[in-house]
Amino acid sequence: MQPLVSIVLPTYNGQEFIKKAVESCLAQTYSNIELIIVNDCSNDGTISIIESYFHKDSRIKVVTNQVNHKLPKSLNIGFSVAKGDYFTWISDDNIFGEKAIETLVGYLDRNDRVDIIYSSYHYIDSKGKKIDSFGAMPEELVFKCSPGACFLYKREVHEELDGYDEHRFRMEDMDFWLRAATRFTFKYIDNKDLYYYRKHQNNLTSGIFSNQDLYLEYRNNHLASFKYFFKNGLDCEMTNDELVLHLELYFEDISINKNWDFSISDKVVAYIEYLDKLKELAWNRIGFDESKVKEVIKNKKDKVVKLVINDLFFENQILHDKKLHLANQFNKPISWYYKEYEVLPAWYKKVGHIIKVLQGNRPWKSLMSNQGV
Repeated sequence: MQPLVSIVLPTYNGQEFIKKAVESCLAQTYSNIELIIVNDCSNDGTISIIESYFHKDSRIKVVTNQVNHKLPKSLNIGFSVAKGDYFTWISDDNIFGEKAIETLVGYLDRNDRVDIIYSSYHYIDSKGKKIDSFGAMPEELVFKCSPGACFLYKREVHEELDGYDEHRFRMEDMDFWLRAATRFTFKYIDNKDLYYYRKHQNNLTSGIFSNQDLYLEYRNNHLASFKYFFKNGLDCEMTNDELVLHLELYFEDISINKNWDFSISDKVVAYIEYLDKLKELAWNRIGFDESKVKEVIKNKKDKVVKLVINDLFFENQILHDKKLHLANQFNKPISWYYKEYEVLPAWYKKVGHIIKVLQGNRPWKSLMSNQGV
């Protein structure tokens, strides 16, 4: 008999897109599913839409929250009544491809050692038009939410993790994956047609980066989750300073620290030293391919380099104010720097020192070519 798959669909005022989400679940080529819709105290037309489907398909269960519990608790409420062997969930504005569950179940059934299977997916706009895509290896979890939105995991994963942390609103998924990585095995497949993630102005996370209080809470939650991940998964007790560096690299907001007197140099060196420390951790403890982790870290280091080059050189008006013909040189390979070093003023030499640190004293081509850092 086919394993039962429990799909939880939490919703709050989701009337605009929920029909598409529900229909994508019911249209799965894999039919042995239960769809648990958790209405988190909606006050728009969501309820009537849910009821219309509930009376048409016996696979649907509806749970109605009497107060607005937010996403992580709504997920836990939904999974608390789930009877499935495998779990997943979908947002009320996203869409499963019709073969999503069949594909994911098939992989878990054939691979006993895998606990969590996930796939790449398409990004769509509010009208359903494809605008981009996303996919990432498990090893990229250190710097991004690699499992993303299209996933399936064994029931015991949810039970052993005690579900989603209800204090991690807006990053409950990333926290769940970081905790899961310390004890369960992930597998990634590249099949974008399995899922469609809708980007629109009312996405749950859309207002985080424009609201200082929300962003601070969001960052602090990530800090706590990464602290757990490093300690319990990699046996590494990160200092608060190191965790702050990690978050700045994770969010790629190093630029908020910049100023044009080049005091950023010490911070940049700290980033590089921290990334070098990450490379030495025992990533195989959590089943990650260490060579792939090192490639991820190398790519992150490349981004730091490009940020410094772009922000401190190309867009820095101080350079143009100082000496235009030298500023223009930054659009060319950095070899000129080593040729003209002795004739440059001290502040140019300081920039050069940053470059050499970032390069690890490697040839200039490593900065400005495809050879990488």
